[in-house]
Amino acid sequence: MKTLSNLNNLSLLALALLVTFGACSSVNNDVEAISAEDVDLAAHIVTTSIADDESGMMSSLYDAFSDVSSEGITYGANSARFKADPESGNDGRGRERNFTYSYDPETGIHSLDYSRSVQNGLFSKSIEVNQDIIFTDLDGSFIEFPRQNRADIEAIAYSGSKVGEHSGRYRSGSFSKADDFRLAGIHNSSSILTLSGTHTGSGNAEGVTRDSVEASRSYSINLEFSDIEVNKDTVKAHGSLEFAVSGTITYSVTMNKTINGVPEETVMDGTIDLSEDGTALMRFNKLPNTVRFALGNGERRDNAANRRGN
Repeated sequence: MKTLSNLNNLSLLALALLVTFGACSSVNNDVEAISAEDVDLAAHIVTTSIADDESGMMSSLYDAFSDVSSEGITYGANSARFKADPESGNDGRGRERNFTYSYDPETGIHSLDYSRSVQNGLFSKSIEVNQDIIFTDLDGSFIEFPRQNRADIEAIAYSGSKVGEHSGRYRSGSFSKADDFRLAGIHNSSSILTLSGTHTGSGNAEGVTRDSVEASRSYSINLEFSDIEVNKDTVKAHGSLEFAVSGTITYSVTMNKTINGVPEETVMDGTIDLSEDGTALMRFNKLPNTVRFALGNGERRDNAANRRGN
């Protein structure tokens, strides 16, 4: 497995190459020129940027809610749970290894570094994770022991990065992802949590389109979200976050490919509606297409036959 420093260097090199080629590439923003292949690959990129199993935004949300200490990470039944995949007998998020932890009382930052990997018949993933988390109470004071003083937590500030690669039946790629968000309303005095922040990512995506065509793009993506809500009662009822989140995320995806030696850049943007039913609906600006996908594993739930999206 590549080390974090090596993967970071590769990611920086990829970004540098994108900037270099972008300076002399053509930009495809013509709606009529956007192909079904572009739409499907944009959907691949968005779903992997959000889904829990794909180390997306939902995975970071689980990590922010996790019980953190020098002993590691656990997922309490009253907040979020470590879900297993009943089809494969394995989880999609991956268990933590090579775990290191530190706490800075001056800044209130709990710093965590660890690896995650998954290997089964359907899906494989290997990532390196770095997270900085600040827990505060109703008075805004830092909480040094969030596991023991969980009832005192009112807000969480989360900043995390993930670098790695994944491979599955219908999509694969390498990536660098970063989440920066704030959760408020965690204390028992509130029934609703609010979530605001950003997700950014870059990498290379390969996938099989709905027309069974193999395609690939290098890409960058930006997600912005504010006033996303998490219903606490729904979390307790379902035992997971996917059915409890509602609100709208805006996205912008920039995809790059080379045609006859000429780099071409395609920019696609739109919104993602979180539906409180375990799925999200992706809409495209200026296009009638919509894509529904599961927040857990990223599987598409469109009118086409269901299939494992990994």
